[in-house]
Amino acid sequence: MYNFQCMNIEFLKRKSQEFFEEVEVLLKRKKYNLSAFNLEQAIQLWIKYLIGKKIGDWAKTHYLSELVFQLSQAYEKEEILKFFKDNELFFDSLEDAYFTSRCFPKEFTENIVLKLLEKSKEFLKLIKEIIGEDFYEKEFS
Repeated sequence: MYNFQCMNIEFLKRKSQEFFEEVEVLLKRKKYNLSAFNLEQAIQLWIKYLIGKKIGDWAKTHYLSELVFQLSQAYEKEEILKFFKDNELFFDSLEDAYFTSRCFPKEFTENIVLKLLEKSKEFLKLIKEIIGEDFYEKEFS
């Protein structure tokens, strides 16, 4: 792990929000693979931001399963791990988006991306309730 304690990690929050904002734009343009990829990046960077904010560092991994576990440990909140276990298929599908949307012939459908988006919003709301950190100042539609 690289120590980012001296570095302002707000860039992770900003990038996470930028990726998230592009999801609906890409959905409207029927760019489902890119929508799924951006959604995964938004969630991944948001988790890294929260971990970095709490402990000053985070694992340099792209696996959401590892990041969610670290997030749960950093904040000592079992509810985060419970959400992960209850929604492991969601996290696995998001993780898939990171790897397959770039390098493999798998195609994401509108329906899958909409379900991933819905579950992502649920996860972000849960994090706000548990940790008190707002992803956005505005509410999700």
